[in-house]
Amino acid sequence: MQDIIRLGKVPPSEKFPPMDFASNAIHALTTVLQPLPLRPARTSGRTQRVGHALALAVAVMACAGASNIATAQPKNLGSYTGTFDVSGTQFGPEVTYAASVKVSLPVSERNGTSITAEFLSGEAPNATVRITQWDESSTDKSKDSGGQFNSYTCSLAAPTEILMSATGVLDVNLKDKKHALSLTLLSTKDLAFNCKHSRSGPFKKMKGVALTLGTGAPGSHLETQLPFSDPSRLTAKYTLKPTAATHGTYGPIVQAWDLKLQ
Repeated sequence: MQDIIRLGKVPPSEKFPPMDFASNAIHALTTVLQPLPLRPARTSGRTQRVGHALALAVAVMACAGASNIATAQPKNLGSYTGTFDVSGTQFGPEVTYAASVKVSLPVSERNGTSITAEFLSGEAPNATVRITQWDESSTDKSKDSGGQFNSYTCSLAAPTEILMSATGVLDVNLKDKKHALSLTLLSTKDLAFNCKHSRSGPFKKMKGVALTLGTGAPGSHLETQLPFSDPSRLTAKYTLKPTAATHGTYGPIVQAWDLKLQ
């Protein structure tokens, strides 16, 4: 049904009000049935006309139900589509990375004072991300039995383009002409890394990655709001610095984004 509605095969409710359909159907049904005797009519023509009326009423009420379903479906409010260029650091283990990101952030609410795109993983299209650098390293905090601090380093085997699921929120304040966002991307597949351990030597591994973008950590992104001149195109250059809200897990993150409302 949803596909049919999206294709425009179900008439819009504003052209065919659901209550008018139902009222007309019930009126037609009662008009036909009211003069009938308790016993079935004897003539086949009379019975046939009643059958046609019943079928018509049922069909009309079914259309009313379909129209109600179409009305209940969320409207397409557009989406902010565009790019991010990002480079930054993460900790636990320590990571230095660089990537370019293509996103489409579906608008969930829109009125005269604000535009909001809020979505969980799976509610927005996957982002297309080209990762050009991902260098990871870690050193144990305690010595091993031989009195050494074990460590390892890993580097992306080659620049890689992958799909990453998107979760986040974009808030556009039309009155103050400011916007804020928080976006988390998770890889949908593992990437290949070439690694080296301080004691055992070279090895290879596959692992997933995550990126954090925007003006702040999830839940605190509104603390920093950036200006815009046109809500249909949001552009900014912003460095997300470590704060108490990041719990020392990432930053600084150098970003530039260009998002167009479509």
